[in-house]
Amino acid sequence: MRKRVIHAKDGERTAGRGLSAPGKAPLPKPPAIIWQGADYPRIEPGTYQVRGVDFQGPEWVRKYQRWSLRIEFALVTEPGKASAFFNFGSDPQGPRVARHSNYWKEWVKANGDLPAKGQEMTPDVFLEGQFFCVSIEDSTFNSDGKRKTDHEVYSKITKIHSVERPQS
Repeated sequence: MRKRVIHAKDGERTAGRGLSAPGKAPLPKPPAIIWQGADYPRIEPGTYQVRGVDFQGPEWVRKYQRWSLRIEFALVTEPGKASAFFNFGSDPQGPRVARHSNYWKEWVKANGDLPAKGQEMTPDVFLEGQFFCVSIEDSTFNSDGKRKTDHEVYSKITKIHSVERPQS
């Protein structure tokens, strides 16, 4: 559908919906569209030492119909951040952690022990000042299995190899 263009009295052009009626004050300017999402920078793939700094979620991701968690890590030896992403299942009632899941395996490493029965497996355990040795790789395929364009590629943490707790 083509937008109608109306020429205002002072020669300005106004297009689209929300036009003011002739002789009336112009409608207020719509709010600016500003990116508020997380930054996912590119880092050379390899093994790095990182520390957990923040997390987002778990939250229901409508596009994928599943629960997801993002944990952000800062590189220790150089500037930069990378995120690890975890899936918590597709039950809309709430996230689930299974013993064979990536989150369970990495959480046990970060915690330094198995969870006790009924223990909440909060992502805060990744933010206790530990040093993590991780693999960082490029995310080169989208959710449909198609190769991403170069500007869509970002780096992500794919595995935690080891955890070192600072001596107190």
